[in-house]
Amino acid sequence: MVVFAITREGYLELEPIIKTLNYPLWVSAGVLSNSELSELRSLGVNLTNFSYSIEPNDMETILDALADISLHHPGHRIWL
Repeated sequence: MVVFAITREGYLELEPIIKTLNYPLWVSAGVLSNSELSELRSLGVNLTNFSYSIEPNDMETILDALADISLHHPGHRIWL
């Protein structure tokens, strides 16, 4: 499973799961601060942050991001 957070609320809901270090995290730009990104990386979270913001109502961008994630994690379920 891969966690994909496009909102702060979505990240916070899945934060306990993310911090188990069992699942890679992909996050939209602006969801987490630079210090939060650094902290998660220092904890050992497998973290990829998009360089652009992904809006919850922008289905085309979400689908493109899901395709990118799938290329890096083939066969894994993605939690959004």
